[in-house]
Amino acid sequence: MTFMFKPRNETMNEELFRIPRFTYLSLRLFGKFVSRIFKPGNVDDALRRSKMGMSMVEFYSSALMILVLTVLILVVMDAFIIFIEPHLAFLTLAVSFLISVSVLAITLETPNSLTRRRRRRIDSVLTIAAGFFATMASADIPIDIIIRDLGESHQYGEISNECRSMWIRSELFGVDIISSIKDSIKTSPSIRFSEFLQGIVTSVNSGGDLKQYFVDKASQFQGELSTLIKQNSNSMSVLAESFVTVGVAFPLILLIIVGIVAFLSPTSPGGLISILILTVGVIIPAILMVFGYFFASTMGEIEL
Repeated sequence: MTFMFKPRNETMNEELFRIPRFTYLSLRLFGKFVSRIFKPGNVDDALRRSKMGMSMVEFYSSALMILVLTVLILVVMDAFIIFIEPHLAFLTLAVSFLISVSVLAITLETPNSLTRRRRRRIDSVLTIAAGFFATMASADIPIDIIIRDLGESHQYGEISNECRSMWIRSELFGVDIISSIKDSIKTSPSIRFSEFLQGIVTSVNSGGDLKQYFVDKASQFQGELSTLIKQNSNSMSVLAESFVTVGVAFPLILLIIVGIVAFLSPTSPGGLISILILTVGVIIPAILMVFGYFFASTMGEIEL
């Protein structure tokens, strides 16, 4: 079930509360089975932190549906391949088994993967978000209005999503804003953001100066930013050096060596040509995709 934030004075459309068709069909087919087999556990916390908008039963039912569809597709493909090339039966079945296991593992790991991604995105904008809190508090704006306005400011990314969740719980479900903040402390994927929110709760409950707290935290995060930038630059440097070695030098040297051996070989170089094709068509693109993912993840750790 997906909740989307609407600006104040607007009515939420009931379409936003409907379960997606794929999830609904998965529940109809596997919901009862999942309810009997699986018990609430760590996956519930991961689903809340990842903001997937799914319960444990919905998640496992969808995972089983994805696995069944994958197996059906692979069975059809395997039957076609084995019919054409019977001697490839064992290899085809082995590859299909590995693909099925990989799809299931990736699907089950999705909540944790999304949680890690959300944590990086929250930490990357926490410094400028703290500045937003400090600026608004300096104008004597109440904390609930600050959270509402920050939730409407989409340029703050995942922190905006967290603030929208706090405001929705307070506005739609009648939860006071401090209790809503406490709920976000428990479900936030970022430890730094949870500590920031805990400081808000502590300041309000103890009658402390909330305005000064925001100013101090903004100064603290600003001071930490230079250290984070330096660490991020070092990580990028290591990745760049590794890419030159693994992504450029290694494939180039391999192509040169295989090409020379194929040219000097007295026999048919069919196998060596296959290695060249494999290197150009599979190895090099795979290396580029892996390094591209690491570069994008590393660059996303800091936002200025």
